[in-house]
Amino acid sequence: MCKSSSLQFSTFNSSFKFFRTQTGFTLVELLVVLVVMGIALGIVVVQLMPDDRTALREEAARLALLLENAGLEARSSGRSMAWSVENSRYLFWKKNNYNDWARIEDDSMFRPRTLPEGTRIGEVTLEDQPVKPDEKIALSASAYAPPFRIKINNTFASATIIGKSTGEVIVQSDDAPIGNFIRATH
Repeated sequence: MCKSSSLQFSTFNSSFKFFRTQTGFTLVELLVVLVVMGIALGIVVVQLMPDDRTALREEAARLALLLENAGLEARSSGRSMAWSVENSRYLFWKKNNYNDWARIEDDSMFRPRTLPEGTRIGEVTLEDQPVKPDEKIALSASAYAPPFRIKINNTFASATIIGKSTGEVIVQSDDAPIGNFIRATH
């Protein structure tokens, strides 16, 4: 009987070991997985959320493209266009049939745009002369626009949008060395 009970005990003991190894993860293993997931999530969030410099660069590039396209649109349609700034937003204008400036509201490209929070338009110059807040930069239908500069900034960076007399519009990052231009590409 002694042999039989030791056999039963050894069978029970090996069954117990099997179940014990299959019960789940240890606390240390769970903590390691949570730490790895936390680090991965942190990296993803940082990559998906642009910093203020990136947001400013993107906004400056968007405005440069819109200004260049507005100049092209004015010349191809035969109707002058203009750009103006109001507080934290900018607007595009088009000459109507009565030769008056009409604000563009319903166009998907040239609709009024609000700047991201913390971003603002600083100094605007046309042919090296300051532009008053209620004035517009005209983009001629028959000739290229006179040169202009638009300073855009936020708390951490600034950029200058430069409109050349050839119709080309570029962005110069003010925190980069002189000569570092970003070409507004379509």
